[in-house]
Amino acid sequence: MLQYVLFLNRPLSPHLTIYMPQLSSLSSIWHRLSGIFVLIFLILEFNFINSVFSCGIQNSILGLNIAYEIKRILLILSLSIFIYHSLSGIRYLIWDLGFFLHQNYLFNFILFVSCILILVLFSNLFI
Repeated sequence: MLQYVLFLNRPLSPHLTIYMPQLSSLSSIWHRLSGIFVLIFLILEFNFINSVFSCGIQNSILGLNIAYEIKRILLILSLSIFIYHSLSGIRYLIWDLGFFLHQNYLFNFILFVSCILILVLFSNLFI
């Protein structure tokens, strides 16, 4: 067996570098990263609200001279990450109930299309 493996010039045991990343593992990683970002955004938002009520608006984030376009881009980015995290969480709840377990690619496609549609809807309504 060892001579056969050496003849084919293959490693004795598989390594992580030879595996293709799976869609479900990538979506799980992105769900966790988006959850961390949502948590950081909520902490910063509570800090902002606290600074507005305690010190006045001059000492808060709105007092900074950041261009309106940059504020809008940051708002759209945080809104898109929040929408992705929410819909991905609903997808995991549906999978935990045992539905659509074998339609992984279809469910991820529906997730990304619905994220884009909801983001366009919210960005046109509120931003």
